[in-house]
Amino acid sequence: MWRFGTEQWSMRKTPYEAPDSYLSNSPLTHVKQLQTPLLLWAGKNDWQVDTHQSLEFYLALRRLGKKGIMLLYPNEMHSLSNPVNQTDLTDRILQWFDFFLKGNKPEDWIEKGIQ
Repeated sequence: MWRFGTEQWSMRKTPYEAPDSYLSNSPLTHVKQLQTPLLLWAGKNDWQVDTHQSLEFYLALRRLGKKGIMLLYPNEMHSLSNPVNQTDLTDRILQWFDFFLKGNKPEDWIEKGIQ
């Protein structure tokens, strides 16, 4: 929360003093307008961006019937450091783009989701 007051967002007030400002800056407020299929990924141990926030956004996509998939990498932090996970993410991004941008046949994980 400290970043909101003094750093990147410069909100200068707490959520209790300016709730509308915080609400208007929340991605959840705008998820209804999203038209682009979204591929989200996160490290499960990320301490810079709370994984629960990514999950909340993903669940909002699902509730609204938007196209989106979330990849959650266990034992990873904000940046993926395991080379196997780095390769997996790179491959999935390319497959995502191949389908949504080039019109190629979708991979199973895009069509059926990930368990």
